[in-house]
Amino acid sequence: MPETLLVLIRSIIAFVWLFFLTRFVGRKQVSQLTFTEYVVGITIGSIAAQASTDPQNRFLDGIVGVAVWALAALALTYLQQNSNAGRKFIEGEPVVVVARGQVQEKGLRMARLSVAELMELLRQKNIFDLRQVDWALMETDGQLTVLKKPEYEPLTAKTAGMLTPSRPEFPYVVIADGQVLPNSLRAAGKDEAWLRQELLRNGVDDPSQVMVGQIIGNQLYVDLKQDTQTITQPPLRATLGADLESLQADFASWALETEDPEARQMYEEYARKTGEILKDLDALVR
Repeated sequence: MPETLLVLIRSIIAFVWLFFLTRFVGRKQVSQLTFTEYVVGITIGSIAAQASTDPQNRFLDGIVGVAVWALAALALTYLQQNSNAGRKFIEGEPVVVVARGQVQEKGLRMARLSVAELMELLRQKNIFDLRQVDWALMETDGQLTVLKKPEYEPLTAKTAGMLTPSRPEFPYVVIADGQVLPNSLRAAGKDEAWLRQELLRNGVDDPSQVMVGQIIGNQLYVDLKQDTQTITQPPLRATLGADLESLQADFASWALETEDPEARQMYEEYARKTGEILKDLDALVR
């Protein structure tokens, strides 16, 4: 067999083997890898590359070597997840480099950081004044975690004593590149009949015309494939009906979320009245 063809075949097999092994081992990003996991990954890649491109080496030996290193990585992961002592031995522990606003010289030595490097890491966190820092820890993955002093923390609605609005409903992408996504549609609590009805309300006859379709609450947002196409606006009556349904659903949702009995009663009454209006206008808004 020609050497080039042999390399091609070995490379394809090695790629498929590595693909399944990496899916099996895990999905950590490079920035989340410990030093040991990083070294294991490089070694596995090196073995696979040598096995696929060097015809002088036995290909089976390379496949077995990759599998052994992958199993070793799995064993380390299992040990980290099931043993505190094992996790500390493999990953180490976070090192405190700033405590109560004071730089810890011992912590800097343990983390092998200079003051200049510490200040650089703080600047990456948009902190230029060391006096703003209450605690800072060097994590096991090399990232610096910083806790600011209370007076330098950003203002939030809770600390300002403001009432926070309810969390908006999760948006679901139900059409992508003209293809309906049944799982997302079910997760949104809708079916294809509802989707097609909403598409018709937006002047779309076929889901294949849609680049992105997204459900937010009870409303469907549509972006067509061709930017030059325009979505035909639904009749005003149909829009009114959809708005009333959405308003009724909002009132019902707010009634469930609030802890104030008076507010709950008010929202429930609004939801009931909106439902009555929608029922009275049903023949006109459909």
